[in-house]
Amino acid sequence: MKLLAIETSCDDTCLAVLEGEKVLSSLVSSQEEIHRKWGGVYPTLARREHQKNLTPLLEKALKESNLLKEGFSFKEEIEEILEREEILFKDLKEFLSNYKKPEIDFLAVTIGPGLDPSLWTGINFTKALAFCWDLKVVPVNHIKAHFFAPLLLEKPEFPTVSLIVSGGHTQLILSLDMENHRLLGETRDDAAGECLDKTARILGLEYPGGPAIEREAKKGEKISPPLPRPMIKSKDFDFSFSGLKTAVLYRKEDSSSISSMAREIQEAISEVLIYKTIKAAKKYKAKTIIIGGGVTANKFLREKFLKEAKENNLRCILPSFDLCTDNAKMIAITASHQIKKGEVVDWESLESIPNLKIE
Repeated sequence: MKLLAIETSCDDTCLAVLEGEKVLSSLVSSQEEIHRKWGGVYPTLARREHQKNLTPLLEKALKESNLLKEGFSFKEEIEEILEREEILFKDLKEFLSNYKKPEIDFLAVTIGPGLDPSLWTGINFTKALAFCWDLKVVPVNHIKAHFFAPLLLEKPEFPTVSLIVSGGHTQLILSLDMENHRLLGETRDDAAGECLDKTARILGLEYPGGPAIEREAKKGEKISPPLPRPMIKSKDFDFSFSGLKTAVLYRKEDSSSISSMAREIQEAISEVLIYKTIKAAKKYKAKTIIIGGGVTANKFLREKFLKEAKENNLRCILPSFDLCTDNAKMIAITASHQIKKGEVVDWESLESIPNLKIE
């Protein structure tokens, strides 16, 4: 079985082709440089860049997978599907006029959570391909895909507690098996990744904030008094990082160096994430903790998680660095599990769900 997956939930345009468990192609087009001057992702710009990137990435992915064949698969009715995606339509119409339907069995696409303009661009692109190629589609939850991403390397022992931590999401999830998930807690305001971006901007560091904070933190020293650890002692499993951002704003003019502040920000966020995750694992008698999402690319956080997990007799499964940030490989892997359960739909039913929750 061959599967083409498309991921456009935020600012990275991602495509992957999977055959069974073998990855034939996995491509990511980053918009990091475009959004840097804004200090965060600008939705209208993200949508525009997805429109530009999708067709060239599709052609490259199919070439890498040896699935591109000259021919014709264009249908005039496609205009109705992409009527509001003018840039995308022009590129895709030419592509479909030059190439036959590839040997693809299913399409997969992220439907949420994420930025609505970005999600719709990927969804409309998928709809057009499904219509022209007469294929069923697997709608994929982005958060669920972050759960599956680390499992490419290692199989968990259930029950598990997963921390999904990225620019837009900070969630703790209890999983009884591969299909049964329950949300234990989530951020009430800024996600951890958002806090890193915003505090980096306060300190005058570049976007994205996570890597910038990590680089500076290596040069920093302990500061006193420490920054707050928001909600670390709350009885629930929710998070809040807006207070930490405010504390950094008030402290930025004190005697602490930028590097020392960066070190304290990194330690404060890591401490909260680890404490809550270990606490949840103990309460629900989890055997494994799974960490996913872009923030898990932080080496300090990874090392701390592995250390704390070992001290508490827990297995800790982390994704490889290429699977931390958004990618279509994780969408494809998740979709392959859904196909086995018959979770496929016709293209007409696809829609964006920006606040989609994990089930």
